[in-house]
Amino acid sequence: MRSAPTKPTGAPAGGSSGSARAVRKQRSPRSMRRLAVVGALIVFLAVVIAPTVRSYISERQHVSQLQAQVAAQQADVASLKVEKQKWSDPKYVAAQAGQRLGFVEPGKTLTVYVTDEESKAAAAKKSEAKQTWYGTLWKSVVASGEH
Repeated sequence: MRSAPTKPTGAPAGGSSGSARAVRKQRSPRSMRRLAVVGALIVFLAVVIAPTVRSYISERQHVSQLQAQVAAQQADVASLKVEKQKWSDPKYVAAQAGQRLGFVEPGKTLTVYVTDEESKAAAAKKSEAKQTWYGTLWKSVVASGEH
């Protein structure tokens, strides 16, 4: 093994301090080979590790999305269980039948209040009856573009 020539650290090379700065230490071919091997190793590791890290990060994101989806579905299941429990109560079913369908139990009186206000459906029918054929056609074209 050859050893590189060494210079004393305190003494300037060539006798003057200005020439010491101008002279650069030459690297040996052996150190250049080592540097090239280390550089190639770093590049190789970067090429090998980069896709692995990228896939790891994407999988972690996918797992977190799935965990959020599971949490949302568990919340839905909990709310549906509560809803099922409500519908298993006969009093709740009777109340919903009365509100939604207008059913009453035998012996009770149903009161319906009629007002002078037009319903939205009746107002829509009147406005459709007043429209011309081309107005109806244009509404159909606009509605088909919304879907």
